[in-house]
Amino acid sequence: MIQSVKRTFEILNYIAANGNLVRLNDIAEAVGLQNTTVHNFLNTLKELGYVEQDERSPRYRITPKISELYLPDKSLYQIKRELKPLIEKLSADTDETAYLAVQLGSHFRYEYKCEPNKSVRISLELGREFEMKHTAIGKVFMAYSPHLSRVFLEEMYDGNMAAFQEELMGIRKNGYALDFEEYEKELNCVAMPYLCKGRILAVIGVAGPTYRFHQEEMIKTCERIKILLG
Repeated sequence: MIQSVKRTFEILNYIAANGNLVRLNDIAEAVGLQNTTVHNFLNTLKELGYVEQDERSPRYRITPKISELYLPDKSLYQIKRELKPLIEKLSADTDETAYLAVQLGSHFRYEYKCEPNKSVRISLELGREFEMKHTAIGKVFMAYSPHLSRVFLEEMYDGNMAAFQEELMGIRKNGYALDFEEYEKELNCVAMPYLCKGRILAVIGVAGPTYRFHQEEMIKTCERIKILLG
């Protein structure tokens, strides 16, 4: 067992279980460490944003950032069950391929799709991992993940951080991302986040051939998704 990791969680557990407003001396005594050692742990946690000091006293508390480590309130099974009717309705309304995608680290996977009854349609492969870059799906996941956005920053924008951040801010503001043949020629896509308590759990979207799924129709599709999501 790595002792530093063990000590870190002992400190966090003590703070959380004892009023979330505790003194350094109390923490040190509880975990059996010297004050200076605990102080170093707390400073690291402060720099990472998981711990802060009280404004009125030299006490420490855990910050809301710790909630980012929580598991989603809904399982993948629940998400798919809840969104399946929406995906089917979306495909029927647009007469294009609608899909549900989930994040797998720096990749994503299509979990469910519904295709229109047309001779020319977009067929998406379920169960396979796809790269995020140059996709509407990836842009949405990046817009809600600073870590993920940094991974693809240089690769996608040649270090032009301002342009990248501006696009991601636009996605968060407008609530959707567009892909005009970026990932594949003659393929346009729209994607929107499925959020729960401010956290992104999945992405909902529609893909269609460029000759009929043009920008005007893509924007209308985004409005349809917003209505279906309520």
